[in-house]
Amino acid sequence: MKGELYSTLPDEMLGRLLFTGDEKAYEALYQRHWRSLFSTAFWKTNSQSVAEELVQELFLRLWENRQKTLIENPEAYLKTALRYSVIGFIKAKLVHAQTELGEASEQAADQLADTGVGLEELSVALENALSLLPEKTRMVFQMSRFEQRSTSEIAQQLGLSDRAVEYHITQSLRLLRFQLKDYLSYSIIGAVLFS
Repeated sequence: MKGELYSTLPDEMLGRLLFTGDEKAYEALYQRHWRSLFSTAFWKTNSQSVAEELVQELFLRLWENRQKTLIENPEAYLKTALRYSVIGFIKAKLVHAQTELGEASEQAADQLADTGVGLEELSVALENALSLLPEKTRMVFQMSRFEQRSTSEIAQQLGLSDRAVEYHITQSLRLLRFQLKDYLSYSIIGAVLFS
């Protein structure tokens, strides 16, 4: 079959041909789906190089596993595989960020010990700063930062809109930054309260 004919074949036929090891079917699938997969990956990762790498790895795996499974719907298969690749990338990024946060927390604790500022003093300063917040703003902040609740969970529980919750969080962070400015050089406060 001539190469230009492959571009007119439906995905299902290309999937069957790919299963037989047909390189031109693979190329047609690549040409047909690469751009949309790249756009999706770029939108999810916000990185051109990461998006390119994820899509290239996806097509490489497709070729390497071409004769293991007959792919009836290549477009759905590729989109699902890309979703899992993006999830894997994001999980790896989160693990890396958590590791860095742990290291930053250790460094901040060392800084606190070195400067003689005790955690008790820091805790008192935080409590005092929180007491200056309006009641609803304080509740929203505590639910967000101490209870790790999402904006929508807070909104639902307090009967507020998501925008109102975001407003209260912004207001609380602004006031706490001002009230705790003497302590903000310690990365643990920034990491815990303001991230």
